[in-house]
Amino acid sequence: MKKDYIMGNKAIAAGALEAGVSFVTGYPGTPATEIVEECLHGEEIYVEWSVNEKVALEMAMGASLCNLRSLAVMKHNGTNFAADFIMHLNFTGVRGGMVLVSADDPGANSSQNEEDTRILLHTYGHLPVFDPATPAEAKEMVKEAFAFSEETGSSCILRPVMRICHSRSVIQLSGQKQLARIPEFVDDRSRFVMSAVNEPRAGGKMRPLWRHALLNRKQERFTRYAEESIFNSIEDGAGRIGFVGCGIGYSYIKEAEAILQRKFPILKLGTLPLPRQKVLTFLKGLDKVVVFEEIEPVVAGLLRGICSEEGLAVKILGRDGFLPGEGELTAEGVIAAAARLGLIERPAAVAKPSAVEVPVRTRTQCIGCSHRGLLSALKQVSRKNKAIVTGDIGCYDAGSFPPMELQSTIFCMGSSIPVASGIARTGIERPVVAVIGDSTFFHNGLLGLVNAVANRSRITVVLCDNRTTAMTGFQPHPGSGENIHGESAPALSPEKIGEALGVKTRIINPYLLDESKKVLDQAIKEEGVSLVISRAPCHLLRTRRGGQPYFNKREVKMLPERCNGCKICINDLGCPALYYLEDENRVAIDQKSCVHCGLCADLCRRGAIITI
Repeated sequence: MKKDYIMGNKAIAAGALEAGVSFVTGYPGTPATEIVEECLHGEEIYVEWSVNEKVALEMAMGASLCNLRSLAVMKHNGTNFAADFIMHLNFTGVRGGMVLVSADDPGANSSQNEEDTRILLHTYGHLPVFDPATPAEAKEMVKEAFAFSEETGSSCILRPVMRICHSRSVIQLSGQKQLARIPEFVDDRSRFVMSAVNEPRAGGKMRPLWRHALLNRKQERFTRYAEESIFNSIEDGAGRIGFVGCGIGYSYIKEAEAILQRKFPILKLGTLPLPRQKVLTFLKGLDKVVVFEEIEPVVAGLLRGICSEEGLAVKILGRDGFLPGEGELTAEGVIAAAARLGLIERPAAVAKPSAVEVPVRTRTQCIGCSHRGLLSALKQVSRKNKAIVTGDIGCYDAGSFPPMELQSTIFCMGSSIPVASGIARTGIERPVVAVIGDSTFFHNGLLGLVNAVANRSRITVVLCDNRTTAMTGFQPHPGSGENIHGESAPALSPEKIGEALGVKTRIINPYLLDESKKVLDQAIKEEGVSLVISRAPCHLLRTRRGGQPYFNKREVKMLPERCNGCKICINDLGCPALYYLEDENRVAIDQKSCVHCGLCADLCRRGAIITI
């Protein structure tokens, strides 16, 4: 046994290793990414970055069918993508212990939306959910989840939120556990062939209904476990107003208690379903209860149902009116709630705001990023041709924010191409361009391209190919030419895919601005679907690995007397090394951060920025 001060994601990985996991899959996505990477430290474990989350979950199921313990890791957006398979594996159940980590991001700190996957996974999917309050508890929950998964034959869910994944704590580690299991596949078609057929083992009942009934029967065992679980507990406190802390909500309550130096009646909840008898014990004798949960009022609704069924006149307050219905919980929010309820005279003093005015920072790419040249070229061509540009998820999505303001839409992985096709099919007399990254293309963009070709859309697809999943930490994808271990792997070719679909395909170097503009201008004027691949390796990754920049370094110099303050270089490039001096009405260059790609000099037609 040893102790270490580690991040929550590492603690979760450690829990999986201690539970004897032997098969780990996932798709990169903050806040869950590091869980998969930390599992690489285990011995005799298969670990992969899958092409998307649905494939990752299906891979994990394949391992479970061979009686191995498997772990599938994804963020909440990926759970949505895997929902189709989830709504079948809940009916079939599993063989080897199988845990799905679905990491939510309250506050949308690293996501295009915020949501509560407890609704999909438990309310709809009827699967048991473990909701950790601390990184240490997350580690122990993983181990419990594997054991309970095998006991019940059901996949179990670990649902950490971002503050659990990325906070650090002192964690006790006991080392990897090896389960001496030989993979064995046993046919059980009545269970694992999900089809609308009559099931002899169920007296001719339709098989999906039979499997649904079996899932419903498991709920009693899930609830018994919740009653016995160490993750659910009651803490005594003064007064007739109680607090319910679900997952990290409990940690915020405890932090508020420490600040206020007082004790509230608390029900700590770490599982779904709820421990009904423990809930009733807590509720009796209380007049009001406030439920602190991330993000939707899931438990608040369940508690109201229990109160109604049991005839309890307890008022349940939560995130559907009393507490904010969006964003993260905080200890300050707990204190504010206590003040509103009259439990304290006023909120505890908080730190005074800083006298320094912090500017609102826009999103951008790294200095030297290859996407910057592409977006600049595309902005100029789109402006000239009045094109509509749809966007996707990746580093290049910074082009939708000031000062670039190029992409007009961003939804979810792979949506850029179908959305562009839909716009083009309205008959609008403007060119339509979809911008998508390489990892996103392999994740879920390919189907949109196939659909566009099959239905004769007139769009231009611009594929940003930097050979890595840069936004989440440089994870490889099917086009990278290497796997998660850094070993050589087949590199899928987007241009060959395009050619196989009959799409006219061009490749550009985004650091060559004029050439890129020329090719893009040609592409958007073509009939049908055209594909432009902007190919250059990620500058940050390449230089971190000791490589030379992909571009020819050109030191740039500003000639103040030639600058008229038009800010075209800033607005059409968005490089953080360029800044505007308002008092002098001109642009300046931060030479300390400039990497000498020379794009600003190419863009400035007045000759105010020159190469030397």
